[in-house]
Amino acid sequence: MDIAENPNKAAAPKQKDAIGEKTQKLFQDFLELFKSDGTGVPKYKDGARELIRPERNTLEVSFDDVEAFNQRLATTIQEEYYRVYPYVCAALKLYIQDIGEDIPANKDVYVSFADVNSKARVRELTANKVGTLIRITGQVVRTHPVHPELVKGTFICLDCQTAVKDVEQQFKYTQPSICRNPTCSNRSRFMLDISESHFVDFQKVRIQETQAELPRGSIPRSVEVVLRAEAVEVAQAGDKCDLQELSLLYRM
Repeated sequence: MDIAENPNKAAAPKQKDAIGEKTQKLFQDFLELFKSDGTGVPKYKDGARELIRPERNTLEVSFDDVEAFNQRLATTIQEEYYRVYPYVCAALKLYIQDIGEDIPANKDVYVSFADVNSKARVRELTANKVGTLIRITGQVVRTHPVHPELVKGTFICLDCQTAVKDVEQQFKYTQPSICRNPTCSNRSRFMLDISESHFVDFQKVRIQETQAELPRGSIPRSVEVVLRAEAVEVAQAGDKCDLQELSLLYRM
């Protein structure tokens, strides 16, 4: 967050998350140190370099590799996925910078996990699964159009013109709780600066139980899954899919 250009933009530091920061450090170590069999080159170095291309933003990582590197890291990601995922992505961006690639400061990059072992059926997606890393199979019964989703917003205070950067969105349009200018008490009058905000492609798809998983005499259940970034427009209605990176799902 850049607040040096205007002293009025100073703000209280964000609350630290020790688990998130530890996960970020360990995942960056994984990217730097995990090597393919028989080679001395980090396995994901070439894939990370690809993300400097404008059309690319997602690195696929085998969860088996994470488990082989550090079981505690794998367990934390699996059990606290929603909590630590932003730190995992931050580790990837730092790794790209450390290997000497010039990636725009305002570009977001993402990690997609494959080979996830924690598999669940659609009807097993109960409250205790919320926020964890899970894997489901099913059939796509409906897809929605792709839309831009606001991920981090930059807002202009309409009272003093202070820019409030990197306001994370929490499942709905979220404005700053208060202006960051210490001499301004505005809590409600803000305008979104689209050019300085971060967006990602966003698509909803509905996944339904397959006949093979359906208990006798039961009605198929379905969930609505949110796809982002390079995952959008991959699945079409009628496709059978294996979704290996899910954190929050909503029962229909």
